[in-house]
Amino acid sequence: MREKQIAICDTEADYAKRFAEFANSHRESLFAVHGFTDCSKLAAYIKEHPVDILLLSEECLEQFPEDESTGKVILLSEEEYLNRNTWPAVYKFQPCSEILRQAVNLYAEQAPVSLGVSLRADRMKRIGIYSPVGRTGKTSFALALGKEIAKKKRTLYLNMEEYSGFSALYPDGEEWTLSELMYFLKQGKKAFACKLESVIQRMGSLDYIPPLRSPVEMRHISVEDWNALLNALERESRYELVILDLSGAVNGLFEILDQCDYIYMPGEEDEAARAKMTQYEDTLKLLSLECIMERTEKLRLREKTDFEGLVRSEGRRWSES
Repeated sequence: MREKQIAICDTEADYAKRFAEFANSHRESLFAVHGFTDCSKLAAYIKEHPVDILLLSEECLEQFPEDESTGKVILLSEEEYLNRNTWPAVYKFQPCSEILRQAVNLYAEQAPVSLGVSLRADRMKRIGIYSPVGRTGKTSFALALGKEIAKKKRTLYLNMEEYSGFSALYPDGEEWTLSELMYFLKQGKKAFACKLESVIQRMGSLDYIPPLRSPVEMRHISVEDWNALLNALERESRYELVILDLSGAVNGLFEILDQCDYIYMPGEEDEAARAKMTQYEDTLKLLSLECIMERTEKLRLREKTDFEGLVRSEGRRWSES
């Protein structure tokens, strides 16, 4: 598979250089970025090396009509709100990360083909974290475990709760969320890996997809939609492991749990918690899904005086597997 290419041309030498350096330091990016300050040198490069995205300052724009060699042409606009219909544009004077995200998103919306290949040696493993009992520290454990595993393996955290609280906990950089990614899939568009790259946010070495904005959206996502997302991640992402932070509001919860390689189930020891856990296990028996419990490890996180030790040991287990 040919590596995806972005070329940026701007007469300000430092601008093009800084952008290319930032983008190429971007961990596991799908794109290699090349910076130019001379339009003639860019034109010569494109003749030998077709690019997928071309980011151009206004001085260079007219010299590069969009075709197979130039790929998606995007204007680097000095106006924040550009009122033109001729060229798609991104605002030039914003963080490099946002320019890159917006450019990749514009490309993904119109890309004609899928990458179509897995970007890892082995299959992507799925860890489910679920409990029928509330207030168990489930999400805190899921994030801590994800950060630990991500030190060694490419890991994605996916929150599938009805009320994640992420917009309050992590208010910055959530222009696009799981909502947009699911809509993209439902439209049948091809460049899932590129759209994914434009949505992903990071907590240190752990990648995550900002969750759904509203619990109402959760009700309209079917188990087939969830499976389409997970299959696309398997087929077209670099992730070696995905952590599914699940809730009872997920349509097809048991089917998704059944597809997990391993499940962590935080719980409590009070009478109400035990009753809920018993009802959950009885439900699995009724559905002939006892195999889910066979792959489930029950945790009492509030009783763990060494929470960090637990996370390190479990993280090491997955990092070495």
